[in-house]
Amino acid sequence: MSKLSTKSATRNSSSLAWFVVVVAGLVVLAIVWGLQLSARLGAGQNVLDGARPIFTEERIVGDRVGITMIGNVADMVDPIIDKKGGAAGEVGDLVGLVAGATGLPPADVLAALKANFPHTYHLLLALPLDQVSAEVPNLLTFVSKNSQVGDANAVLGAIAATTPRLAQAITNLMVVTENWRDVAGTDGVTRFDGVTEVNSVPEIRGLFEDDVVTGVETVASDFRGLDEPAPKVGLIALILTVIGVIVVIFGLLMMGLTRTKVYGALVHTLGWSVVTLVGIVVAGGVLVLGLFPRLDGGQRVVNGLRPAFVEQRVAGMEAGVTMVSSIAAMADPIIDVQGGAAGEVGDLVNLVAGATGLPPADVLAAIETNFPHVYHLLLALPLDAVSAEIPGLLTFVADNSKVGDANAVLEAVAATTPRLAQSITNLLVVTGGFREVPGLAGLTRFDGTPVRSIPELTDYFKDDVVAGVGAVADDYRTLDTTAPPVDMFPPLLLVVGILVIIYGGAMLMLTRANTPRRIKLVGGAS
Repeated sequence: MSKLSTKSATRNSSSLAWFVVVVAGLVVLAIVWGLQLSARLGAGQNVLDGARPIFTEERIVGDRVGITMIGNVADMVDPIIDKKGGAAGEVGDLVGLVAGATGLPPADVLAALKANFPHTYHLLLALPLDQVSAEVPNLLTFVSKNSQVGDANAVLGAIAATTPRLAQAITNLMVVTENWRDVAGTDGVTRFDGVTEVNSVPEIRGLFEDDVVTGVETVASDFRGLDEPAPKVGLIALILTVIGVIVVIFGLLMMGLTRTKVYGALVHTLGWSVVTLVGIVVAGGVLVLGLFPRLDGGQRVVNGLRPAFVEQRVAGMEAGVTMVSSIAAMADPIIDVQGGAAGEVGDLVNLVAGATGLPPADVLAAIETNFPHVYHLLLALPLDAVSAEIPGLLTFVADNSKVGDANAVLEAVAATTPRLAQSITNLLVVTGGFREVPGLAGLTRFDGTPVRSIPELTDYFKDDVVAGVGAVADDYRTLDTTAPPVDMFPPLLLVVGILVIIYGGAMLMLTRANTPRRIKLVGGAS
């Protein structure tokens, strides 16, 4: 074979080898573009950026403490909200229990309650609370018909202007009692098991406490592991694109050089050394940057939070947390003196008296006769006064009976009237922690505002946590529903790196012998 044909064959062989490099680069670009990795991993980065505040260690702890307290609120209200709750039907049994223990007639028990524990007495007679809501429209109509204020809406407006904290409690109470067993916006919503329906407030509490918060706790460390190290998830597609483009350009450049005299042993060795180095950088980067554990954890985050990002469930969480906010808005004015509603009761009576021309005493008598549940609830305020009376009431029964001490009385109450006992024990917890929830010292809103009270807690869940989930839901579904899974990227990159190393090394070893060389012959001729 002539030298010319040998040189041509060598050049063709080298060109083909570099063409394979070009094809490899095009395959990488095809994977990036064909699988829409930029859009998908960009969506993943949006999820990380948007949900990052939810997954700080302090908020993970605060979420558990907070949802537990909200659960106490639900357990307090559920028995007393309506007839189905059961507490109202147990009031007679409670009076009978005390009568039997003390030997007093039931009428005397009620008289003793009214004299010594008035807030507890009036709260028991205000039950169930949905009867208060049922009486409010009639009370407004009664005032409008017996005054010149106008219609019921005008009366409500006057109440809102004169006693705003009572008005807040009343309007939110009506929302709460109407929706407690069937919260608007939760139709078709289920727990994470996909079967258990979520309609009532206690069921919403279960969704958040047992599913959402638990799910966040479970994947929190994996989320931080995915989010915190470099490179950012959103840069992976860009890195692959840059590698692909560089490989294509470098392969084309070397293909062109094989057709020139420049392509000798040195250029050949340097070229394939660069290819091999690229493979080492890719494979080594996967290992050094810990992409295997990082993106394995990322896939666990995707899998673990998948139920939370179902479109219907996100809407249900939004409806549920809005309802919880209404409960907090109802309780806030009436829970203690600081709430303000108790201090406005006299102003409300005077407002009605001035509108109707009746003396205040006659106004109270008319309210007691015609709207007894409203009357007793007004006189039960503030609710922390009920909590303050409970220990004394238990001691009173213990001292006037053979039941035992206060704890034994409470056990007897729990056995005889379990729904009332549930409401009472949780009332003690809620009133004790309403303004300063124990365990929330490190919790803040996403803007850094401290979260301490139950109203602040519900605002945090509504405006930060659930709103944050809703804001990234579309991006999450983009990340989750497009192939391949996130944990496939490390092995994919590692395989690419290893193949490049093997190919570059092989070209260095196998084609060096066929590469044109310039050598010195005896006598000095080239």
